[in-house]
Amino acid sequence: MTSLNDRQKAGQEMRGMMAAGDVSHFALPGVDQLAPDLKRIIDEALFGTIWTRPGLDLKQRCIATISALMTQGELNLLRRHIVRALNVGLTPNQVVELFFQSTFYIGVPAVESGLRLTKDIFEELGIDYEPTLEYDANQHVDELFALGQEMHRRHMGSIQDSGMDPDSPEAQLERIIDEYNWGAIYSRSLLSEKDRAIVSLAALTSMGVYDAQMRRRIRGALGVGLTPDEVMEIFIHLSMYGGYVNARTSMRIARSVFNELGIG
Repeated sequence: MTSLNDRQKAGQEMRGMMAAGDVSHFALPGVDQLAPDLKRIIDEALFGTIWTRPGLDLKQRCIATISALMTQGELNLLRRHIVRALNVGLTPNQVVELFFQSTFYIGVPAVESGLRLTKDIFEELGIDYEPTLEYDANQHVDELFALGQEMHRRHMGSIQDSGMDPDSPEAQLERIIDEYNWGAIYSRSLLSEKDRAIVSLAALTSMGVYDAQMRRRIRGALGVGLTPDEVMEIFIHLSMYGGYVNARTSMRIARSVFNELGIG
């Protein structure tokens, strides 16, 4: 059996590799001074046990972590994990794209705060960043809506008929979401469909969303290529970022979805 010292060593090696030599990534201000035992537990349980699991690659784990931290507004930790994501191979444009993908989940104020932080990081690291411009402002709104419905079906499997009056406020909101979340954002090229599903699952889990939306999002993640094991691994990874109660609840929902689909 792996010893606790082995786990701590693995955790420190994981931290060191993702930090690319930046010793500040080993410091946990406050925790270091007030709770050294907790720092040891974090090294063992989070970085030495969870981050080293084989179910997701490091880029996917960084995507899930950044998405969770953005959802929670944890800018101090977000700074470190943006740097780590760059160190393990996400491009600056892909990091920025994570904020695009999160906009309709966490809201514009949180995204603006995250982008300001990201701009500061890029400047500190001397990254010469050129924005990716893909949005076609010349298309007709009906074209954008049609694209949104296409992407909605692709990522969620179907569009549920709500039976709402098309002139109702609820239907008007759904139209905006289809146009801009699904049409303008999900159609962008910088993240894979699987990556976008990871962002969404991480956001919903961190927010504690347990309704039909989570069930449909899990089905959709399977539909764009995530395996059941990868879906479960996302929730395991989030257990120490969004809380184990949220993670376990999401796992139970996923297991229910797998059973409905006849997945062992």
